[in-house]
Amino acid sequence: MTTLKITVNNRKNALLLTKLLKSMAFVKKVEEDYAEPNATNQFSLLNDFLNTLPKDSILNAIRNPVEWQKRQRDEWETR
Repeated sequence: MTTLKITVNNRKNALLLTKLLKSMAFVKKVEEDYAEPNATNQFSLLNDFLNTLPKDSILNAIRNPVEWQKRQRDEWETR
């Protein structure tokens, strides 16, 4: 008998893989360990960061969004 240890990137993929393995006749046993990693995902990190900022502090210096965006594009084209 051979034992495999497989690590997948998220719980959804783990559930799909488990279902696939259990459907195979030659697979005798499937053990699952859904330990959450210590590092949080990018969405959670970004959400936490944005929630620490005061409201309306990110873009409050932009008075005219259309003009601001035009200047940003002009900077790209002059490089």
